[in-house]
This record gives sequence, C-alpha cells and structure tokens, in this order.
Amino acid sequence: MPKIKKLPLNAIELQQHPTLTALVSDEKFTQKKLPDIQFLSIEQLQCLLDSSPIPVLKSKNEGQYIALAIMPLIKVILSHDAAFKLNASFIIYDESEPIISTLALIKPALLAPEFRSLPQQLHGRHNNAKSLNLAVPSKKHLSHLAHLSPSSIRGDK
Repeated sequence: MPKIKKLPLNAIELQQHPTLTALVSDEKFTQKKLPDIQFLSIEQLQCLLDSSPIPVLKSKNEGQYIALAIMPLIKVILSHDAAFKLNASFIIYDESEPIISTLALIKPALLAPEFRSLPQQLHGRHNNAKSLNLAVPSKKHLSHLAHLSPSSIRGDK
C-alpha cells in the first residue's frame, strides 16, 4: 500500500526514474518557454498541486525522490515567484514498473479523447463560468497556458 506524504515543494529534489526516461526518450514535445503564470494566486497554485499528487519512489538520500511519471505541471509551478510557499503531495510507492506502465501508457490512452476536444471544452467552460459569475481568467490567459492561439478556444463549428 503506497504512503502519502505532504512536503514543501521547494524542500524536495525530484529525479526522473531511468525506466521512465527510456520510455519517453523518443518524444519530440519540448516546451520552449514556460508560460507566465505570475497572475495565478497562491490558492490556485496550491489547488493545482493538491489535485496532482506526485507518484515517487523514495531515494536513499534524504529529501530526494524518484519521479514515476512525467509531471510538467511541477516545472511550471516552480517558475512562480511564490512556489516556495507551496506544499506538494507525494504518493510513495514500493515498486516502479507497474506504476510507470500505468501512468505512461494506460492513463494517456484513457485521456486522449478528452484532450482532442480541449479547445472547445475550454470555450464552453469559460462561457458557463462567466454566466455563473465565477472569477475566471480571460480567454487570452487560457490560450497562453494551453499554448494555443486565442482564436482556437471557440465553440463547435
């Protein structure tokens, strides 16, 4: 049974598991520039971290963990000026292979249909949030975070 531990984000060192590195070695996606997330509040950043626990193995070195999944969100959050105030949840596993296989292959396969329609989903959710009088980022901010052109966040044609 995995253990869950919450630690200050800036107090940990994450290394990618070698099997995970080999598994994704042919992938071409590289984020040339991290999006500017300084407009996000501490509460929003903490909410993002709370909804994305980091699957890891514990290392022999204190404060060091071995990541079992690709977590680009962590790199983005660490770029925020207030990242040192945040806490991350770690799910500490005893073995790596079944976790890496599940998170690198099965999870993306299950999520693929959702990501294809992401621009339309963002459009609809943005409009619904505005009609509910929720505080929402602009479509320009959303498109910046998603690395999309603002015009791509629109309803079905």
